[in-house]
Amino acid sequence: MTETLNRSADKLRYLAPAAFLFAGLSPEYIGPFFTAIGFFLVLRNRIKSKKKPQFGDLGISILVYMAWMLVSTIWTSSIISSLASLGLWSLMFSGYYFFTETIEDEKDIDTVIFCGALCAGIAGAIGVGQMVLYHLNENISRYFNPFWRFIDFGVEKLVVFLPEFITSKMGSTTFHSFATRGCGTYSNPLFFATAEIMLFPFAAHTFLCDEDKKRRIIGLFCLVASLGGIACSYSRGPYIYSVIVFAILLFYGGKKLKALLAIGGISACGILVVFNGTVKRLLTLLSSKDISVNTRKVLWESVFDMIKNKPVLGYGTGFDNVRQMLHNVYGVKQPHAHNIFLEAWVEHGIIGPILLAAIFVVFFINIIRLVRLGQKQREYGITLLASVAGFLLCGMTDCLFYGFKPLQYFLMILGLSQAVFALYLKKKQ
Repeated sequence: MTETLNRSADKLRYLAPAAFLFAGLSPEYIGPFFTAIGFFLVLRNRIKSKKKPQFGDLGISILVYMAWMLVSTIWTSSIISSLASLGLWSLMFSGYYFFTETIEDEKDIDTVIFCGALCAGIAGAIGVGQMVLYHLNENISRYFNPFWRFIDFGVEKLVVFLPEFITSKMGSTTFHSFATRGCGTYSNPLFFATAEIMLFPFAAHTFLCDEDKKRRIIGLFCLVASLGGIACSYSRGPYIYSVIVFAILLFYGGKKLKALLAIGGISACGILVVFNGTVKRLLTLLSSKDISVNTRKVLWESVFDMIKNKPVLGYGTGFDNVRQMLHNVYGVKQPHAHNIFLEAWVEHGIIGPILLAAIFVVFFINIIRLVRLGQKQREYGITLLASVAGFLLCGMTDCLFYGFKPLQYFLMILGLSQAVFALYLKKKQ
């Protein structure tokens, strides 16, 4: 019996790297199945071994936030939207859980990091290719941007068969097209840029810290391609956030710092020469007539007014509660608050952002303890810190819980960090 369980556990160790790679390369409505399958296989193995699950403090903080989401459904005006939000978080938490269960040693950690680098590089290269194709032939490029657009057409046709009480709660029943901005393998350029910001630290780690020479070379190409993908997303917030995340990676120190500065300088020059539109796009932030800036200003004023009206309990779990208020009361045609903490406050009241912040606090405490254990642990800690910081920064100007892939990667990376911390804490003890 024990031997059978050990063989089963060995096979499960390949699930986390595979999910980390293919979740970002597959369509939004397919990627979550990787984590769901991994979760059920791990759970089955855990039940057979008669062991209790080990979520860690980080996992418990996530579960507490999800529990408050469940409580907030009591006063929701849209139970369908509430159940959809709870279902989404439950599905993505499965990724956190099976990462903590299947990553057991440094080899597993490095394999997951390498797969993250590959995903960042491949998706980034596709994003660059989309913009190159756009400038060569605009008519052809629209069929490949977003990359899975040809499958999206079929999904849109299936949506019409859903009941009206479900489709009426959806922010949109069609996929949008972004011809002038690279989306890579994602549904829109903001999600693409967010994922690339979360994953390019893994490419940097592979390039600088991996012991395998071939992997280091691949990591270099993935890092450059990822930075190019962010540039081609033409997402101005992520431009700034990517610089901050890159600066966090400089804490590797020593020769790694010099290598990063060299790569950063070369990449910046290349982007300025080849994709000089990125600078023009960034400078539009200074314009008083910029639509995105002015829209967010009006949106956040409306959101703060909504918070003022219901500061303690909020409007209940679900994006549709916020969307309906913004549309019908404030005349703002936006589906959410464009900020993860404001969205949590509007939906769940003041307790929502506090519990959400607690997840990041627990994570940061874990990272501080991790980087003090040694050089190898320091490298892992800085990589994970940069990745989660990228998600947090992007969450200040967009509601990333609205998309499958950003939330999926966020929870998988938290699961990876918990596995890393638990591994080295055991060694220290």
